[in-house]
Amino acid sequence: MITKYIKQVAAVLLCAALVACGGNDQKSLRVGAKPFAESMILAEMIAQMAENAGIPVERSIPFGLTPKIMEAVKQDVLDVYPEYNGTSLTFLGQAPTSDGEASTAKVSALFKPLGLELTGKFGFSNDYAMVMTKERASDLGVKTLQDLAKLASVSYAVDEDFVQRPADGLQQMNRRYGITGAKTTTFPVGTEGKDMIVSALLDGTADVGELFMTDGQIAEYDLVVLSDNLSFFPVYEVAPLVRSDALASLKGLRAALEKLAGKITPADMQAMNKAVDLDAQSAATVAAGFLSAKGLLPEGAGGGGAAKIAVVADPGVKRNTDTARALRAIRSGYAGSDLDLVNDVDPLGKLASGEARVAIVGAESFYSLGAEGPISKGNAEAFAVVGYKTGHLVGTNKGTSSLDGMTKIATGPKGSGASIVLNMLLDSIGKAGSIEVINSDKSTHDLLLGMTAVGTGDHDGVFLMAPTKDREFAGLMRTGFYKLIDLTEWAEGGHTARFSFIRPATIPANTYRSQGSPITTVSTQFVLASPAKTIQAAGEVGPGTAGIDSSAAIPVSASAVESIREALGAMDVIDPAIPVHGSLVPEITVVDKSLPFSADISIINILMILFTVWVLYLISLPSPRDFKMPDDL
Repeated sequence: MITKYIKQVAAVLLCAALVACGGNDQKSLRVGAKPFAESMILAEMIAQMAENAGIPVERSIPFGLTPKIMEAVKQDVLDVYPEYNGTSLTFLGQAPTSDGEASTAKVSALFKPLGLELTGKFGFSNDYAMVMTKERASDLGVKTLQDLAKLASVSYAVDEDFVQRPADGLQQMNRRYGITGAKTTTFPVGTEGKDMIVSALLDGTADVGELFMTDGQIAEYDLVVLSDNLSFFPVYEVAPLVRSDALASLKGLRAALEKLAGKITPADMQAMNKAVDLDAQSAATVAAGFLSAKGLLPEGAGGGGAAKIAVVADPGVKRNTDTARALRAIRSGYAGSDLDLVNDVDPLGKLASGEARVAIVGAESFYSLGAEGPISKGNAEAFAVVGYKTGHLVGTNKGTSSLDGMTKIATGPKGSGASIVLNMLLDSIGKAGSIEVINSDKSTHDLLLGMTAVGTGDHDGVFLMAPTKDREFAGLMRTGFYKLIDLTEWAEGGHTARFSFIRPATIPANTYRSQGSPITTVSTQFVLASPAKTIQAAGEVGPGTAGIDSSAAIPVSASAVESIREALGAMDVIDPAIPVHGSLVPEITVVDKSLPFSADISIINILMILFTVWVLYLISLPSPRDFKMPDDL
């Protein structure tokens, strides 16, 4: 009997062992990434190459910053993530070096006792880049990091990780170069943080920003990289950091990772980072496209083939940090999809026809100009605020100083936001007939050059709607040929009663070079819009409404609106003159305060009333006379 029992136990244990062995064959590769575009793209490449080799993958993309993710791979929470040799040296308590091969050899020796291994490097080094705008660098006479030490003060815009790094961070850089009197503003690590850093540089609130050499923002915004002339920063070559036991147990993993070695150039990586950071493509799609182009994955394999969400924008909408932030927020509302941004003179018409799902437009796009004033188009609803556009009426220093002196004003294409606002302003103040509006497809730069060309200027003013401190416009103002013209006549004439979505605004003094005094102008809110859910009847919204059949359009869902607004973060309230998405309209619950009817209760109430009446009747009867016995009894 005992022998039989032992045999049964042995059989059970053998089965368990076999199941365990079978389970090891199906073990997943746990892939992680740091919370910025480059790390996530490279992690996706690792994941997709592993999947193509038949290895199941669990993604934690992103996972966390360097201290967290490095500890996770040490403690067997993750199997692999992209890591930089310079960063590894720093976090392993070693002095960083600018020698890539020596750095990798030293890091590999330190990782080996921890059960970790660096496989083949991807092929590029992503070194720190301390950057400035060309204009600010020129004004301060700065070309190298050492030049910063000559300044009385310097303001930085950097991410949180750079401040916390123990050997190659901001404080160590300042000590190495002898930089004093520095003021620092920190931002979150990742794409949103980079947007904030670049915005701080572009609007002049910071002198120097911290990026990486492969960041797409450097080329997109034409930033200057300051020379690290004392070679403070170590080399940062990147490679998969893998657990040795994962390489041993997952068949084909090492071969899959080695195929990535040396395949990515700095230019490749910068283009891929731009696609994610600025064009709002997913890391999975960008990685799959690169791997397919290199012949490492079949066409359509990996994370490619994602559905495209069409986003349409006014012709005046340019690729800047606000637009990039809006695109990433839109993508968060359509998980698993990529975006396709196009510019069109009738963005809301594209929504109504179903050719686009979301529009990036100014408040003016919701209206057309009728004989009696603005008419709401009624084909779209706003659901999030991106920012504001400000009216810039520009003349030459030798030309007129007021709107009255102009006869021809050039602006954007007919139907564009700038053209709509200009025509409404002129109509409102009674100058629609006396000032000709010239619609052009030319850029602002070309329009302004037409004013300065001797004998060839075909207009004496240019009107555009742009964010205050728009960099292209600021560059033109630096030439000293142009001046901003005041729109006080409109702002102080009570015209907002008719055009309530066009608000008076002021461009503060010295916003642009040679603009010594404040300029009174106008502004409109810049929003994300969805196709309207229903046709709106005339007069339902705003000064007037024209119903448009939008049956072909698919409105943005309430859940997508919530996700997009959450991704955008804190924002202003949507201008009350703009139709608003139904999910943002407060729900009013009407409470019925009437008493409910119940037959039983009603009968009881009637009986109680009758009883009360009877009691009152008895009380009202006269008192009985005194009764006396007869004398003869």
